Amino acid sequence: MTTGVAAGRASETIEHAKQEGKKSLFLVLSKGGADMAYPTLILATTARALGMDAHIYFTFWGMQLLTSEGRKKSMDVFPPEMQKAIAAKFPTIEAFMHQAKEAGVHIHACSPTMDMFGLTKANLVNEVDDVIGASTYLEFAARPDALTLFI
Repeated sequence: MTTGVAAGRASETIEHAKQEGKKSLFLVLSKGGADMAYPTLILATTARALGMDAHIYFTFWGMQLLTSEGRKKSMDVFPPEMQKAIAAKFPTIEAFMHQAKEAGVHIHACSPTMDMFGLTKANLVNEVDDVIGASTYLEFAARPDALTLFI
């Protein structure tokens, strides 16, 4: 599949979602490796580029990506030679998350997970918009205009 064909299908998919009333994308990221962070950030920034509101809810091991130390370890899921290949084509997780914030992606940290891991807001990176619980996340995800995906 060529890039042009894929982009056309993505636009059709987003247009169909909008016709169905879906204007917001909510992604739940529960894993802390770069193998889960990159797809999540790609989907969120693509949604923004196509005019959708985009949110990422970081929970459980995904919370590691909201700490400086966790970001450093996120590439460890890949063998060293693959890390080099990825670094040649993609921004770091830190840079990509910064780009996502600049594009208007909303970053939410899970308060129950923070309690579980002994984290405070001071432990989190600057891109975090807020700390919310499961009930607030469910309010967002239950909106009729929302499309929710778990990564």
